[in-house]
Amino acid sequence: MKFKMSEKSLFAALLRSPWWVSFLVMAAVALVAGALLPDAYKTAGMLGAFPFLVIGLMAAWRQRNAISPARIEQLTEQARSMGWRDFSILVESALQQQGFQVTRLNNGPADFQIEKNGRITLVSAKRWKAATVGAETLRELLAAREAQEAFSCSCISLGTFSQAAIDLAHQSPLQLLGPANIAQLMHDGEKAQNA
Repeated sequence: MKFKMSEKSLFAALLRSPWWVSFLVMAAVALVAGALLPDAYKTAGMLGAFPFLVIGLMAAWRQRNAISPARIEQLTEQARSMGWRDFSILVESALQQQGFQVTRLNNGPADFQIEKNGRITLVSAKRWKAATVGAETLRELLAAREAQEAFSCSCISLGTFSQAAIDLAHQSPLQLLGPANIAQLMHDGEKAQNA
């Protein structure tokens, strides 16, 4: 049975926080335990801070390749200024850099078919400059996923997703990729092209 951590738990919140926050919590727990517990229990109390060290290390590992908010803004502005041809080449390079086998699609709502570990995902990227992406666009993508028997699908947009689109994504094998995800794709694509 697979264990899933609650998104509202302290450890889940610390995993989403900068890595150094966990180390501060660890230090605080150890200091309080060392200062307030009787001598017989100080060591055990201070060891209670160990899980925060582990969470801090996990967060640091996850964040090792994270890009800064300023760089995200710079990359999203760069994406907005690109034409489809250049943007699609960069996205394709990024997906290949991430280990996907990429096939361009010329018809339908999906622009790429990506495959990794035998799982096929359809990716819609042409509407990356749309101000808002609605549920109807996503329904078409989901219909294409079902027709091609793909595992899941993803929609890329610098704009916002309507509430109906977000609700549909929560109920479907559909991932919504916003500005931060596009910035990561741009970053990975540039790295792949410069390698």
